[in-house]
Amino acid sequence: MQKTLFIKLAMIGGLILLMMIPIGLIEDVVRERASYRQSARVDIERSWTGSQGVIGPLLVMPYRETTEREVWDEKDQVNRTVTRHYERRLVVLPEALHVEGDIATEERRRGLYKVPVYTADLRVGGRFSNRALRETEQQAEGRIEWQAPYLSVFIRDLRGVIKQPQLEWAGQSIAFESGAQLSADGTGMHARLPVLNAAGEAEIEFRFDFLLRGMESLDFAPVGRDTQVKIASAWPHPSFVGRFLPSAHEVSAEGFQAEWLASSFSSGMADLARQCAQGQCGQLLHNTFGVSLIRPVDIYQQAERSLKYGILFLVLTFFAFFLYEVLKRLALHPVQYLLVGLAQSIFFLLLVSLSEHIAFALAYTTAAAACSILLGVYTGAILAGRRSGVIFGGAIAALYGVLYFILQSEDNALLMGSLLLFAILAAAMLATRNVDWYSVKADGNGRKGAATVVEGQRA
Repeated sequence: MQKTLFIKLAMIGGLILLMMIPIGLIEDVVRERASYRQSARVDIERSWTGSQGVIGPLLVMPYRETTEREVWDEKDQVNRTVTRHYERRLVVLPEALHVEGDIATEERRRGLYKVPVYTADLRVGGRFSNRALRETEQQAEGRIEWQAPYLSVFIRDLRGVIKQPQLEWAGQSIAFESGAQLSADGTGMHARLPVLNAAGEAEIEFRFDFLLRGMESLDFAPVGRDTQVKIASAWPHPSFVGRFLPSAHEVSAEGFQAEWLASSFSSGMADLARQCAQGQCGQLLHNTFGVSLIRPVDIYQQAERSLKYGILFLVLTFFAFFLYEVLKRLALHPVQYLLVGLAQSIFFLLLVSLSEHIAFALAYTTAAAACSILLGVYTGAILAGRRSGVIFGGAIAALYGVLYFILQSEDNALLMGSLLLFAILAAAMLATRNVDWYSVKADGNGRKGAATVVEGQRA
């Protein structure tokens, strides 16, 4: 094989490595812009609230257990009665818990960046049973003295509670107070209740409504023995998150509706409630499900994904130029390769900057059209033919189109990328199937000689 061919291929490889520098710089720009957006989110969270979670309500029953035991006194040689007092808490789960909520959304802006926030109108109701109190008395080793109970509700960011809620408890109206009064692991509110009677069987119904501000996501915990949560919103792009998916949901351009059904049997809340009674509520607070208000297109994530194909674009473009040199008897200067590579790199920078101001699809179309036209005009001049420029520009536009579909189809990205590479390789092999690569050489004028077609191999 001629030495000239190796030199040209080495030059193209060197240019590809050189072009990784601007692509790397553009990747840094994308990460920097994404960090600016995160800073804007944090800034909005400071003045509004962050993601919200509602865990509860839980009925907290403080009590004192008094035990008496006979202990032998070695000194006086008599039995003495030793009395001990233990301060404990019993955390009771609701027999039934029903939550209904309507989420009104809006967008808050910091500079170029917008973050979805919401105000949720929540209606919480259910009932408690005194069965756990009777079981505790039956299992106790001593005498139980029940103290003033209270209802505790964990709320991730109490600033989001717009107005002091009122608890309807057994026909009484009781105002909530700040603080969950159950664990240092989370903030919330509590309502002081009248003393409960452990004798006999009784169930007490409760209800409270409140408005809750939050950002991006809203979580709940299946604390009831039977829990039902219904949420509706006009936001058209929900993402259901957490340990439980909705048992039923509808999503459309007008919004979504979702319903969760869960039980303490499947959620393991009974054990977590016992841990929480001892002040260890961390696992209970994270045993949640809910909805996240996402954006369908994350421009920086999409741009970063497209940059992963940047080198592939350069390789394909330079390979197409190389085939033109071989098949069309042209000699292209390394500077011309370099300019075309820079035009390909500028596409990604245009994509990021435009998508911050207009829709991602429109930004992609604009950047792709600008670069395709530029490359078509330029290659039409350097390849000595308007037709060649139109073909090359059209091929670049088609390549951008395929990349867009790959970006939009995360599940099929690998399949589509593999098919694209196979198709391009097959086209290159078919286009060069009659080329005698040993005949590629430089003529006296410094131009590439035409590649000789091997006799008998014409299509």
